Amino acid sequence: MHRAGLCLAVSLLAASLPSVASAQAGSPDVPAGDATKPADEPATRIESVPSTPEERIHDLERRLRALETKRADTRGAAESKGLEQKALERSPDKGIAVAYGPEGVGIASADGKFQFRFRPLVQADARIFIDDGTTTFLVRRARPTMEGTAFEYFDWALVPELTQSPSVLDAFLNIRLFREIQLRGGKFKPPVGFERLMAAADLPFLERGLPTNLVPSRDIGVELHGDVLGGTLVYAGGIFNGAGDGVDGNSDNNDKKDLAGRIMLHPFQPTFVTALRKLGIGIAATRGTHTGELPAYRTPVQTPFFQYVDGVTAGGTHRRIAPQASFYLGPVGLFGEYTRSTLIVVRPGQSARLNNDAWQVVASVFLTGEEASPTTVTPKRALNPRNFGTGAVELVARYGELKIDDDAFRLGLADATQSARRATDWGVGVNWHMARNFKWMIDFEHTSFSGGGANGDRPSEIVFLSRFQAAY
Repeated sequence: MHRAGLCLAVSLLAASLPSVASAQAGSPDVPAGDATKPADEPATRIESVPSTPEERIHDLERRLRALETKRADTRGAAESKGLEQKALERSPDKGIAVAYGPEGVGIASADGKFQFRFRPLVQADARIFIDDGTTTFLVRRARPTMEGTAFEYFDWALVPELTQSPSVLDAFLNIRLFREIQLRGGKFKPPVGFERLMAAADLPFLERGLPTNLVPSRDIGVELHGDVLGGTLVYAGGIFNGAGDGVDGNSDNNDKKDLAGRIMLHPFQPTFVTALRKLGIGIAATRGTHTGELPAYRTPVQTPFFQYVDGVTAGGTHRRIAPQASFYLGPVGLFGEYTRSTLIVVRPGQSARLNNDAWQVVASVFLTGEEASPTTVTPKRALNPRNFGTGAVELVARYGELKIDDDAFRLGLADATQSARRATDWGVGVNWHMARNFKWMIDFEHTSFSGGGANGDRPSEIVFLSRFQAAY
């Protein structure tokens, strides 16, 4: 009985073999071009069936092994061809590669050790003042940024500014042997203000807030910097010529130099507490000796509201302290900073130490669900009318204040009828990230003042702003 059942099973298997072989020949694992039979014929035929069950079993096993061998050979040939293609793409003999994408235009050697990147930034603004102020259109920034890498470990950057008075904003070299220890030299942003260190293309508002008045814009020097444990600790410290509050330092007028340093800690970055991984707490400070002309302090839209009287200059130690914090969770972002600038000012027969303070809090939320970040955000669905892509929509709000030391007015170093004792700014805005590199921003800014007017307080500054931005 058992032998009869076995014979019946073998007979059924032999009868079904043509259809199995035909299905095997049409398998997606085998290229269609390998078939040598017409589509309506099986790829393998059984010419004769052995007479005994044992012979049938052996014959079936032989044919199945032949099919499996053919399938394995075909797959191996395809994989071998793919590996050869990958090796060809990585071959140094191919020279250089040119690419255009979200990060700009790039040229790189085949091994990636030499790179050149062109990353332009263009910002076209409109400013509509209510009451005082001149309504105008302007090109706020036009920066053909150029960056490069040589011998894998050496980076450089050159950032010209072509609007108004053309100048070179950044020009530096960076030695990057390890991510944790890097050395930079040239002209760049000293490590102080949180919002000042943000790229102009990534700002939540069109213009930076009031605390930026109390930190240097850029300076010339050398800096040791890096990040440890995947960004858990970010540090920077260096020695610089010494630029005044809000000043773009291009030269030096004394032998004394500034020391500047910043530490930013993300304590939950290496932990499993996902909600707090993007919490950052930091502090920055500078110390140096400054002499010469003192700059004016300005509203976010660059209108001067405070200036020392003629004859008052910097003449001694200048210190800054700047605690700061940030937090990002899902579509919500929040950062705040406080800055105190302590400086010695002098005029013939008089000197004083003044403490000027500023702070701000900035919040944002993506209504379309993107992850909030202090850097460039990529929309989930870029603007595209063909597939109903809408881009990303972000709402932002800000409140901040800058207060001048009362001694500046009490000692006659500033004129209360010309300069305000305090400026308070609040603003709201909406940012439409049409694509990663293109953004449309609309802001409303309201800045009020204490003092600064001939008969009391200076009139508030109320302005609507709009910007079209292309940034790579």
